[in-house]
Amino acid sequence: MRQVDIQENLLKNLYIDQKLTTYQIAEKLGFCQGTIWKRLQEYDIKTRPPSTPVGYTKEQLRKWYFGQKLSTWEIEKRFGHPRGTVYRKLKEFGLGARNIAVSHIRFPRKNFSGDFLEKAYLIGFRIGDLNISKCGPQSETVAVKCATTKQGQLILFKTLFSKYGHIIEGRPTKEGKINIQASLNPSFCFLFDKTPSSYKWVFKDKNTFFAFLAGFSDAEGSFFVSQNKGVFSIGNYNKPLLIKIREFLKRFSVETAKLGVYYKIQRKAYDGYLSKGDYYILSCHKKTSLLKLINLLKPHIKHPDKVKKMLEVKQNIVERNLKFGNINM
Repeated sequence: MRQVDIQENLLKNLYIDQKLTTYQIAEKLGFCQGTIWKRLQEYDIKTRPPSTPVGYTKEQLRKWYFGQKLSTWEIEKRFGHPRGTVYRKLKEFGLGARNIAVSHIRFPRKNFSGDFLEKAYLIGFRIGDLNISKCGPQSETVAVKCATTKQGQLILFKTLFSKYGHIIEGRPTKEGKINIQASLNPSFCFLFDKTPSSYKWVFKDKNTFFAFLAGFSDAEGSFFVSQNKGVFSIGNYNKPLLIKIREFLKRFSVETAKLGVYYKIQRKAYDGYLSKGDYYILSCHKKTSLLKLINLLKPHIKHPDKVKKMLEVKQNIVERNLKFGNINM
């Protein structure tokens, strides 16, 4: 076996005079840390004890360990403080140690803003198009997932969640579908519950309702022009929710057609999947109502494709008014 040639004088200078750690010496000389430690013993160089004075404060340790999420190994390697001493100081400072779930978090995360309109929008978007999960019962990660073939949807997803956590975007499948995931902290646990009681609060205020409807529409709704007439429609399996939305819209003089069944339960879709229930459509096509709906949704709609189509529908109404008679814009 090849003998590693590290001169004793050089090692003494680095370890004793310059007070470098074994990790720093290993990195400087191009050897592994174990080799440096072994040579210290072979040359009978007295190693520094764990009780070496600690040159950092409680706030510095808090910043490294909890703020920057550095492990005790990383703190030793980067700053030269033995990991055993770091553990001891965590206890002495009353900081404690991270649990396993937190220790495995690699990227910084931010708490949810707490804004009610943003929350209402995200709940609507979640009901329509997001999958929410946790890696395990002790996990500190709320995984928000979506799969789409639309670039606009990917842009929207990143806009919504990149400021809060790390985004992972997969490669397109043969069908062109892309899976995307955001890893968020527990402040987003409100997205887990899809029961009506968890979001009934959005129907108590005009602004939260239309923020909610905008999120739901960005996921499941569409604006389009058919036979030279603008239309808004939104579909979902949740008939009671669509009925409630329809009733709430009446308060703002937005008339919608009666719910229609787009396809029945067990219908085979183009991708081979069977529908899990009857799929209902709520639509609005009357000029006055559609224009009111657009004006109410416009401050909250975020999907770039939906914004573009919404403006096209509004332009259609303007052109029809010029041709057939004006309504208040």
